[in-house]
Amino acid sequence: MRGRNAERDRIEQLLVDARQGKSGALLLHGDAGIGKTALLDHAADRADGTRVLRVEGIESEMELAFGGLHQLFLPVLDLVDGLPQPQAAALRAVFGLTADGVRDPFTVGLAVLTMLSEAASGGPLLCLVDDAQWLDQPSVDMLTFAARRLRAEGVVMLFAVRDGAPGAAVKGLPRLHVEGLERADAAELLPGLPPYVADRVIEEARGNPLALIELSAALTPAQRAGRLGPLALPEEGAGLPSRIQDGFLEQIRRLPEAAQAVLLVAAADDSGDLTVVLRAAQPLGAAVEDLEPAERAGFVRVSGTVVRFRHPLVRYAAYQGAPLARRIAAHRALARALGDAGQAHRRAWHLAAASTGPDERVAEELERVAEWAGSRQAMASASAAYERAAQLTADPGPRARRLVRAAQRAADAGQDERCGVLADQVPLPLDDPAWRRTSRAPGRSSNSASAGRRRPPGSCSTART
Repeated sequence: MRGRNAERDRIEQLLVDARQGKSGALLLHGDAGIGKTALLDHAADRADGTRVLRVEGIESEMELAFGGLHQLFLPVLDLVDGLPQPQAAALRAVFGLTADGVRDPFTVGLAVLTMLSEAASGGPLLCLVDDAQWLDQPSVDMLTFAARRLRAEGVVMLFAVRDGAPGAAVKGLPRLHVEGLERADAAELLPGLPPYVADRVIEEARGNPLALIELSAALTPAQRAGRLGPLALPEEGAGLPSRIQDGFLEQIRRLPEAAQAVLLVAAADDSGDLTVVLRAAQPLGAAVEDLEPAERAGFVRVSGTVVRFRHPLVRYAAYQGAPLARRIAAHRALARALGDAGQAHRRAWHLAAASTGPDERVAEELERVAEWAGSRQAMASASAAYERAAQLTADPGPRARRLVRAAQRAADAGQDERCGVLADQVPLPLDDPAWRRTSRAPGRSSNSASAGRRRPPGSCSTART
């Protein structure tokens, strides 16, 4: 619950009021994974001496009329017998306990209100309605009907709904938007990551707690050591297993092929520049109108000349769910789209992402990117560019020199551990003064790369120039 003081205070005040006989309702809304369920759990944990009723919406049961209402009241179903006869008959009908039809929704709503009052007769009552967008609409309608009429029963009703999701609508209640975590709070969810890597994950996740956890868990050991290019997408084979992630992927695959193509290009892009995305999508058979299905599904938002993914995990699902050949094609298309846009650094990274083996031409472009970044004191970016250039270099001599430069720039950025990892990859000693200082660091033999693996952490600080 780090960084949720305002939300907790508001929920806890409702619980305090309930102990004094006052009722209240609140709708928590926000993106998937933003922490709505965690806030409901917090409410349940703080509800000492309070009866708790809880229901969780399930998409597969959305068509079961009053199924959510039945699930919520299952623990107190015996209270039905104490309701006024018309209300009791109405609830028995909606729960399928009799063969009668449901004739009057107003009577059902009154029965729900009376049930909540009876359940709170022995003390405060907390009702938690999670994933309300997946509840059947009749249940939502009856619960909100009651929530709007509660006054002095000591009942608290908390609803949680996912923004942008199709499904039941929750209307007429006080709302609290659950937003992303502040940067300092987000960093607390990423223990053990080097600052540069943590910064990249925080930037991608945009404060979403689930995205922070999922994206950091998907990092490979190399990425955890700091090898993150500016595109900051997972390496091939890095998975993001979660129910939400699988749900996003399934929904994306329902889109038309052209819509999936433009969504993939937008995911591979790192700027949100609508002009560049559309220019790159054109040779892949997609146009601006193919964005409409993705917009209607709530995957992206287009504002002016900017296209943004609604949720960071949607971007990863759109990218990872595409076959490798299509991802490569998207990066090549983006590189062509940026060819005359004065953005050589982004173009070089897209060419690198599209490379499946050594490519000296791309390596030279990345080396120029590294020099450009270094001249602007962006040492971490320069290191990443030198390292990727080395990976695309077949000749051992130039590859070693590029690795040395990557290690030096990592040291300049204060990434001593990453500097050491890079230094250990250098296949031979070089006649470079800065490299000789690194070679003479404690624990490293100038003639043995394997000896460098025994170098104590921090020894790369001697390589700083």
